[in-house]
Amino acid sequence: MSGRYDAIIIGAGHNGLVAAAMLARKGRKVLVLEARDHLGGMLGDSNFRVAPLPYALRPEIIKTLGLPAQLMGISRPVETISLNPDGSPVTLLGGKVTGLETDMAQAYATLYARLGRQAKALGVMMLQPPPGLGKASFGEMTALARMALKMRLLGKTEMRDLLRIILSNVWDLLNDEIGDGPLAGALAMDSTLGGAMGPRSPGTVLTLLYRMASQSPHGHGLRLMPEGGPDALVEALRDCVTAAGGEIRTGAPVEKILVDQDKATGVRLQSGEEIAAPLVLSNASPKTTLLTLLGVEHLDGEFVRRCRNMANKGMVSRLDFDIAHAPTLSSGSALKNGQRLVIAPTMQAIETAFNAAKYGNLPEKPVLEATYDATAKRLCVSAQFTPHDLTDGWSDDAKTKLSASVVAVLEDALPGLSSAVTASRMMSPVDIETGYGASGGHWHHGELRVDQLLMLRPFDGAAQYRMPVAGLYLCGAGAHPGGDISGAPGFNAATAALRDGGN
Repeated sequence: MSGRYDAIIIGAGHNGLVAAAMLARKGRKVLVLEARDHLGGMLGDSNFRVAPLPYALRPEIIKTLGLPAQLMGISRPVETISLNPDGSPVTLLGGKVTGLETDMAQAYATLYARLGRQAKALGVMMLQPPPGLGKASFGEMTALARMALKMRLLGKTEMRDLLRIILSNVWDLLNDEIGDGPLAGALAMDSTLGGAMGPRSPGTVLTLLYRMASQSPHGHGLRLMPEGGPDALVEALRDCVTAAGGEIRTGAPVEKILVDQDKATGVRLQSGEEIAAPLVLSNASPKTTLLTLLGVEHLDGEFVRRCRNMANKGMVSRLDFDIAHAPTLSSGSALKNGQRLVIAPTMQAIETAFNAAKYGNLPEKPVLEATYDATAKRLCVSAQFTPHDLTDGWSDDAKTKLSASVVAVLEDALPGLSSAVTASRMMSPVDIETGYGASGGHWHHGELRVDQLLMLRPFDGAAQYRMPVAGLYLCGAGAHPGGDISGAPGFNAATAALRDGGN
């Protein structure tokens, strides 16, 4: 063994860094091992960010870790521009709408506020281990009681409404409340982005509520950008780890989690170096952690079957376009630095794209999320419903076809863009899987759907962060509460390890 630590963190994504900081601040000798040459995982590569635009870290995590104020108080809310096929683009910031008639804007604001209250009631569970399916601990019972109280405080009418809609689909909800169009398209995009579900899929209301449960001083459900951009978030987490005495190594891919008598004892790197620690937290996806790094020989057959069967096939491709000048909307206004553009003018457009993807095909008109980075002169695009298991595979021809479709959709929204593009890069779900060790190439390491949330995340028998091998924990997006940039899985996993008396 080349060294001995109290805890090893596999992967320096934002969740891994949060977990490392938590443990290091409690006096544990911590080592973070990152396979790539940069920190932050999918968020951290300034040349090509795979992760979507950040949501805010949970305020409780910022406070606990003592992170800089700009990550909470000075972070700016990000406006969303939603294309309107019948007129000028619509601007959204929380429940505030600009660019539509007052009645529709008011209906949207009313719905947004109600969903926000319901999401806040559910959000109590975000920074708590999910309740067990068997006998619940005192802490779990307390968390459930707090959530029940929050739901009760909604009042009888709203609580009944929440129970009515929570497992339904966003298509029915939004059609009933505001009708189809750019407002519904933007909300439906939030409920499906990164996953393999369309607006008509059951459970998409729950996914929307999950995203709206994010909290910040600016309000709920907002996407935020720290002052200094995503790099500021990664750097702040790195500094938090190292200031507390933790060590971070890049270019150190882990080959195997070492086990002795059903207890984790450390890791072996691909270089052959072995490092000892009684506590191992993995920020890699559950399938990669359990089936590759740990190995099925340490797991029972039923557990392995459930792991193999979890839904984790990615549906998003990332494309970056270097452009000569700022893109201009069809209305004539320029897309501002950091603004988010959603090209999903209706829920029907999203469902049509999903229909192609669920049969293994590329949509003719992919629905897109795009952000303009004025500093890099780059348009960063997420193309939704581009399946990992493409029928004919992700050949160069398939990538060329997708790139052409994306440019065509962008050209309609941003006239003149195609002539301004000077270079482009793409990562399909298969590329994301290969580059980041995310099995299936899924942003969230697993679908955010009813049978893979709370006490069933990532799958039945693997919730609550603790794995069958003592001392091994999941701390990435595959663990409760799931993906996006919240830091909650890393925070919760480290908390569970400390409560278990992790060395």
